[in-house]
This record gives sequence, C-alpha cells and structure tokens, in this order.
Amino acid sequence: MDQRFLCQQDAVNMKRLTQLGITVIGAGAIGSTACVWLGKMGVCGLAVWDADHVQLHNWSNQMYRDEDIGRLKVNALGDIMESFGGHTPNTCAAEYVNQPLTEVVISGVDSMKSRKTIWRAVRKSSDVRLYLDARMGLETLVVHAVRPQVKQDRVSYAKSLCSDTEALQEPCTARSVCYTPLMAAAVLCNLVKRYANDEVVPRNVVLDFATWSLIV
Repeated sequence: MDQRFLCQQDAVNMKRLTQLGITVIGAGAIGSTACVWLGKMGVCGLAVWDADHVQLHNWSNQMYRDEDIGRLKVNALGDIMESFGGHTPNTCAAEYVNQPLTEVVISGVDSMKSRKTIWRAVRKSSDVRLYLDARMGLETLVVHAVRPQVKQDRVSYAKSLCSDTEALQEPCTARSVCYTPLMAAAVLCNLVKRYANDEVVPRNVVLDFATWSLIV
C-alpha cells in the first residue's frame, strides 16, 4: 500500500480508483481544482482538455501560480500536479469537440453550448458510465451526476440544458470566489469515490453558501 494514502485506505477502493479513466473537460476554476485533488486522492488516469491560457484574473479562484500567467492552462496544470508528486495527467490544449471519452467524464465548462457538445459525445459513447456536470456561481454550486445508460438520469439531465441566453449570467466581477471551486472539487471527489466504491451516487447536489443549504 502506498503510504501516501494511508489515511484513506479503509475508506476508498484504491485498486478501483487507480484503474479509473477520468476525462476532465475545462481546466478553469472547477477543472483545475478538481484535477489537483483527484490526483492527491490517488487517481492515475486523468485526461484534461482546455484550449485557454492562464490570465491574471484566474489567480484568485484557480490553481495557477504567478509564473503560470500566459501559459496554456493544461501545461501549467500538468506541472503543478507533477510538483505534488502525483501522476501527471494526459493533457490536450484544444477545445473538446467529440474526441474519445473515458469511463468517467467531468464537465467544468462555463457555457451551455459546451455542455451540450459534451452531452452529445457522452450519449454516443459506450465507454462512459458516469458523467458529472459541475456548475458554479459566486456562492452556489450544482453538480449533476448522470449514468448515461439509465433513462431517468438522461431525461432529468436533458431538462437542465438550455440556451446560454436563458442561463443565469452573473456579473464578471461577482462570478467566483475561491471557496466555491474548492467545494466543487470536494463534491466531485466524493462522487468519484462513491462510484469507485460502488456506493449510491446522488443524481443532483445543490449547495448554496449564501443560505448555508445543501440539497441532495
């Protein structure tokens, strides 16, 4: 047993976790934070898609450092994860279109258009067994957990998709604060752990920091 994971060895099915292939689409606030903590939890098979570069305003709510400003997010994220001593993810500095997916897919994108693209690819893939779509506001978090083979899951998730003009748009200066992506990463890690352990994965998790309410 890897002694780095001693404190969780009786809580997490490490053999199953290390064998999981997980695709993370989007390396922004949700994606970068989730990747780091999935790596520290023991996930080895991470693949990350993002075409963006790190900008100065990303510093406060994403995992990037001062020296990463101007770099491709996926390249910077790979270096950060390597510095922690974990497995370096497979990265692709490109927008996700319809490339092959893995057993678990995590969406960390910030537009409905991108979510619809990912959902079409998930529906077509026979490999995806769990799709996690995390959506974040300033102090709110919603995570949809979808088992694509389950009709009720598909129907429920499809109802959550709308156009970008219909979706709630918060002001650029009131869109994200550091603790919300941290909580998003915590929820995503927990759902991946539940999946690896063959535990119940709730279909929806809603967290509102403004009212301190949690709905599952």
